[in-house]
Amino acid sequence: MKKIMAMMALMAFAGLALAACGGSSSSSDTSSSPSGSSSSSKSASSGGGSGSGSSSSTETTAASSSSSSAREGEIKVNMIDDAFQPKVITGKAGSTVKVELKNTGAREHNFKIDSQKQADADVEPGEDATVSVKIPSSGTVQFYCEYHKGLGMVGTLKAS
Repeated sequence: MKKIMAMMALMAFAGLALAACGGSSSSSDTSSSPSGSSSSSKSASSGGGSGSGSSSSTETTAASSSSSSAREGEIKVNMIDDAFQPKVITGKAGSTVKVELKNTGAREHNFKIDSQKQADADVEPGEDATVSVKIPSSGTVQFYCEYHKGLGMVGTLKAS
């Protein structure tokens, strides 16, 4: 019975997450800029990962997408409990991209790429960090939270 209830809760959460993905518009996605301020980061964290936050900040817009392209050499990634938002980061093949990490979850998370030593950062709840990642020339590269990988906290880098 506990397994059934857990599965129902997981499916409800997944439904909410998918509904939140459909709520973003492409016009607000183009407003992303490298000059985000810490005050807009704070407003994004108040929305959490529930999808109930407004799309008034670029961080919330990035969080509601499952995939995002690196513009101007940087991308914002929210770390919620047991998920990255977005899960897929695309960029120019072979380029180096600055990834701005924001932990909007309740637990410490990590961003790690095994083949890229500079892409390793622990981020406490409410804090942020920046790592540099190299977009693969071909194929994909996995990034993950080393604390919650077993719970599905993984993502992918790929060339656009």
